[in-house]
Formats: sequence, C-alpha cells, structure tokens
Amino acid sequence: MIEIKHLSQQRKGQRVLDEITLSAPGGAILGIVGPRGAGKTSLLRILATLDTPTAGDALIAGYSVNHQRAQVRPLIGYLPAALGVYADQTCAEYLAFFAACYGIPARERPALVSDLLRLVELYHRRDDPVDRLSPAMRQRLGLARALVHDPLVLLLDEPMRLLDPRAQVELRETLKALTEMNKTIVMTSTSLAEVQDICTHAAILRDGQLVESGPLESITPSHRRIVIKLLGDPQTALRLALSVNGVVEAQFVAGSPLPGARPALALLKEMHVTFDGGYADASALLRALMHSGVQVVSFQEE
Repeated sequence: MIEIKHLSQQRKGQRVLDEITLSAPGGAILGIVGPRGAGKTSLLRILATLDTPTAGDALIAGYSVNHQRAQVRPLIGYLPAALGVYADQTCAEYLAFFAACYGIPARERPALVSDLLRLVELYHRRDDPVDRLSPAMRQRLGLARALVHDPLVLLLDEPMRLLDPRAQVELRETLKALTEMNKTIVMTSTSLAEVQDICTHAAILRDGQLVESGPLESITPSHRRIVIKLLGDPQTALRLALSVNGVVEAQFVAGSPLPGARPALALLKEMHVTFDGGYADASALLRALMHSGVQVVSFQEE
C-alpha cells in the first residue's frame, strides 16, 4: 500500500531526510519512531503531498506523491500534530464543512457526521463550539476529520501526544478497528514503547536516516526497563512487582534526594523493572503498586 523509494529532502542546505526506503502492506499500522528533529514530520508531510522531496519518490496504492498528487489525495487522511480549527463552528458543523470540501453529497452528510462523532466518542459534544474542546478532544475531532472521505491510508503525526492514558487506550482500540476496515495507518511517535502494542511495523529514524525497519517483532527488544520512583515499603513494592505478568526481574537502586524536597520525598526510592509484557501488563503493574498503598511518584519506560 505504501512504498517509499530512496527518499531525500534538503531544507536550507541541510539534509532532513537521507535516502529513506521502506514499505508498509495494506492493513498495517506503521510506527515511525525517533527523537525530535529525526525527520518524522517531514516524511509524513511528503506522504501527504504537502512537501516535495529533493530526490526519490513514494507510492501510495501505486500512485506517486510527486507526479500523481491528484490521485493520491483522495486516498489519504492527514492529521497534523497541530490541528487547525474554526472557532465559530460546532463539532458537527466542522465535520460537515470538510465533508462538503470532499464532495460528500449534502443528503449523506448528517448521518456521516453522526457516525464519525460516535466513532471518536464526541457525539455528546456535537453542538459545542470547537474552541471549547480540550486538546485531547480536538485531537479526536481531527481524527474524525481525517476519516470524513473514507480514505485508504491515514497519516497521523504524534496522535498520542496530547492524550491522557485512558484516551490513549481508546485511540488504540479505534485504530485497530480501522485496520479491520482494511485501512493502512502511518503514525509518528518519539517512543517505541508508545506504539509497540498497536503497530504491526516500525521504522526508526535518527538525524534523517533510517536506522532500522520491518515487522515490529523483528526490531522490538524482548526486554525493556521500567523505572519507578516511589515512597513506602520497598519490600512490598518488590513483592508486588514480581507477581505481575511480564515482570522478569525487579530491583532497587540508590535513589537521589530531590533538591529542597520535604523530608518524606528525601526518602524517594527507585525500582528498576526488567519487563517483557504488553501495555495492559504495565498498567496492571502500576495499579497493583498504587492499590497497595505504595506512593508512586513516577512511572516510565526507558
């Protein structure tokens, strides 16, 4: 469905993308992962026909993003990292406007708008002005806008960035449902851990270069590390951690006192967990610790 061939881009004399070659089959979720400035957004904008590469090409459903833009654009839905909205429109009016832009007949728009708002769980806000939505709700509205013309391919620039944990779970389920409709999804992220429970394929970018790509299982390390900073009995925390599915090993390391912290925080402990479970297992680990009375100060995967 997506084939990128020796794609390069220069901007102000600086190489942003350097000979990128990768592909994604139909129905796949491709995660493009890398730090800020790696070239993720630049690659996505080229696929969306918004920017032109310096060299190389990319094909979407066999059409060139360089030479067949008119054929590519009906096939793609693009959600940028910063979503533009029209403040004087309601959510329903916003989607109806874009449906009209894509040539959806007027008689079909009300049902389409209602279906899309239900899909992203914003139906109860259909008559609310767009500018009253939270950033996370705007992100979901942007996804609905990207789907308004039923594209084959979705291009999502850091869709998880503004979402709270619950909203991230809901978005994962929505994206999985979309792939069951034979849609192909390309999404960017700064963290492989953020996409590993949803993506089927991944590409790692660094400084505009492709470090590695392929099916997710071929590039995801079998063991990861979760760093947990907490207050409370370390033995209780250790015993609970080792009882959770996916935890291979857990141990405490010397924590460093926080500058100017209250005496209780000066006793902050740091537990390193070797982990090979999934997103649900990590969530279970966090719940087990919190429900035991252990005060979790931070919980993050490295």
